[in-house]
Amino acid sequence: MNDGIGMSGAGMEGTPMGELGEESSTPQHRLKRLAYAAFCATHERAWTALSRARIGDQVTADLVVVAMKTHLSRTWDSAMRHPMPAAYAWRLINQHVDDWVADEPETEVEMTTFISVIDSFRNLAAQALEEMPEQIGLYSAILSLPDRQRAVVILRYVLDLDETVIGEYIDRPVATVRSNLRHARARLAKQLKLSDLPEHGGKS
Repeated sequence: MNDGIGMSGAGMEGTPMGELGEESSTPQHRLKRLAYAAFCATHERAWTALSRARIGDQVTADLVVVAMKTHLSRTWDSAMRHPMPAAYAWRLINQHVDDWVADEPETEVEMTTFISVIDSFRNLAAQALEEMPEQIGLYSAILSLPDRQRAVVILRYVLDLDETVIGEYIDRPVATVRSNLRHARARLAKQLKLSDLPEHGGKS
């Protein structure tokens, strides 16, 4: 199914339109709007973390999330028919971010975003992240991971989500999540010139 996911046609103002438009005040549409609001409240933290980590500039990243939410409101019925609505929305935010990064590949990373990501890894490799060159190297390595490995790293170590929840986002079983985390840690350890990164970590 092609839902037309992308930045084109998605408003940046953040007002739900289309399927959840305010022009309809029937009980059914009011319930849909409530469900949409609750869904966004549950998952927006993850969408924002991904967007900020990949884009770097918080204001721009947050606008991309607004555009994605507007797009989600327009395809809400499709999202609710999906076997894993969280995975549907995760695919949506990834495609919005991909569209933005493709147009603006050289965006400078804000220090606040940089610090929030690096701090998430201090419990894993504290001694290897004391100097700025190592920190920059780690951030670059995270961004250069394959899409799914980058996603599970952000969800696990930046947001400290458990593997079951991560599986719901990427629409994969827990065993696949663990495999992606293992391969991602191996890549990052190589970047940091460590023998390995511990399995557990992230924000406590």
